[in-house]
Amino acid sequence: MTYFKKKLLLVLTAALFITTFALTSVYASSNMKTVQAYQGVRIFYNDEELTGDNQPYIINDSTYVPIRMIMDSFGKSIYWDSVNYRVVITDEAGTTEANLKAQLAQRDAQITTLQNKNAELQSTITSLNKKISDLDEDDISTSDIKETLIDYFEDAGDDYFDDDGIDVTISLSGDEDDLAYTIKLDFSDADDYANLTKVSTTKIKTFLNAVKSRINNKIDDTNYEDADITGKLIDKDNSSYYVKYNGSSYSFSWDEDDDTSINDIKETLIDYFEDAGDDYFDDDGIDVTISLSGDEDDLAYTIKLDFSDADDYANLTKVSTTKIKTFLNAVKSKINTEIDDTSYEDADITGKLIDNDNSSYYVKYDGSSYTFSWSS
Repeated sequence: MTYFKKKLLLVLTAALFITTFALTSVYASSNMKTVQAYQGVRIFYNDEELTGDNQPYIINDSTYVPIRMIMDSFGKSIYWDSVNYRVVITDEAGTTEANLKAQLAQRDAQITTLQNKNAELQSTITSLNKKISDLDEDDISTSDIKETLIDYFEDAGDDYFDDDGIDVTISLSGDEDDLAYTIKLDFSDADDYANLTKVSTTKIKTFLNAVKSRINNKIDDTNYEDADITGKLIDKDNSSYYVKYNGSSYSFSWDEDDDTSINDIKETLIDYFEDAGDDYFDDDGIDVTISLSGDEDDLAYTIKLDFSDADDYANLTKVSTTKIKTFLNAVKSKINTEIDDTSYEDADITGKLIDNDNSSYYVKYDGSSYTFSWSS
């Protein structure tokens, strides 16, 4: 490559000399000779035509190019040293290999710096987007909380009262200081309850505690997180039946110790005698259903035994009367235990045991003795 450059410089130097002292035909002093030159040569560098005041020439099949035109294109400085009769070519500032490498290194450093800044900006953008998202989540409305409650307690009738016929309607109002819920229970299609007063107070409190807990979860870390929560549960068809929550305790519009305790006693009986088929009749295929009704003066239980899946008995008449009496005595004893020290403690207890598939098979208890519908 060095040899080629030197050769090119020699050729270009000669061309400069020629173009300086001649146009088409070159004349000189007596020690020079005349040469024939041809114009019309075009020079291209990187697909771009080079132009200048002096044109390239062809002399004796060799092309001679104006050296200044070429050097300018290569980024070189050139001048004519008339004293020493020579052409001087030097590199322009910043065109040496070392300078170019330094420039490349500088560019690389700038690129790296810009990439780092870009990464920092991207990180900042991500952080800001997260903050915006968190702020959006924090800035909720009472409508958002209400929709959460409606979705979560959609099946509250079944989940909290074991009666999917109870329809639940929830609304919410208030501000950042106070939130108040209003819940209406519709018993029109209920299976086990005539109205709100027939529902166990324990179940009502469990349900309303769950409502408050869900509200607290929703408003945590939001603009409502310090709000006081109160509420009211209402019987949709009878607004005189309601439960109020003041933020710490519940108050019932009816006497808790009366109607609701019947349901409490019934629930206790159901739980206690869940395995009565196995416990009292040695047959876990017998299914037991218990209900209870009455008032402070009289309480009456109704128990149905289903023998559809029984292993040892076809119907109620096949069961030992001794086992039946033992079972019913246990039922009465459990009722007495539950009504002790309540408004029902002086109630007379009666009841009836029925074959679920044949109601003509039954046992009645009048408070003192048992009567069988079949010959025992």
